[in-house]
Amino acid sequence: MTTMLPKVLEIERHQLADYARVDYAITKGEDDVAALEELCLGPNELRREASVVRDRTVLAVREVRNNMAKRAITAKSMQGPLVESLRQRSRFAVVYTVDASLRARCFASLECVPTLTLICHFIDAIKAGDLARAESVRFEFQTREDRYEYAVTSRAIFAQFTPSEPADILKRIAKICRAAEMADARVVDLFRRCDRIFVSHRVEPADRGPNRSRAFDISLLGARPAPPREHPIVSVHSAFAA
Repeated sequence: MTTMLPKVLEIERHQLADYARVDYAITKGEDDVAALEELCLGPNELRREASVVRDRTVLAVREVRNNMAKRAITAKSMQGPLVESLRQRSRFAVVYTVDASLRARCFASLECVPTLTLICHFIDAIKAGDLARAESVRFEFQTREDRYEYAVTSRAIFAQFTPSEPADILKRIAKICRAAEMADARVVDLFRRCDRIFVSHRVEPADRGPNRSRAFDISLLGARPAPPREHPIVSVHSAFAA
């Protein structure tokens, strides 16, 4: 697990940087489309130019989006081993009967330990990487009637030494996967922006060319864009504000 965190941090760093690239490119594409609407263009020309901007922008971020999708897959593949590792670390033994026996013996040994000393036992267990014993010590402490005498000390120690690395890794994995989804959603934002032009401007009868509003091949993206969202993401800051 100690080797997993640096890898996840590196993936997260590249993922957020690539999301920023996608967000910037899509925002520029949206601005370009908006600028076209300010020009005195005919319906057909406006639709055609908007399609060019859309296709050019989406193709420009295709490789970045593909890389983000690959990182999300890699991150998801790390979840299973991590969760299993957490489950095993919280047990005294793999075999249920052995685990139950060792857990009972642990609680029996803790019964005669003074309440304040339990905090020291907790610290020692955490430093030794013995999560099962640490959680047992914490549980025993919570059952003591005099625990309130050490409330300030216990809260500080438990908060400081609670093994948070696995939880942090899982949160970062979720952020990596979410960034890939948001990148796809930003592409959809551009499609929706262009669709409003395509719907609001009819094709002139004289134009017999192909309907560029549907001529773009979605397969060029390398992956299907996510469904439209009610609240488009407009920046990296707002995307990760939650």
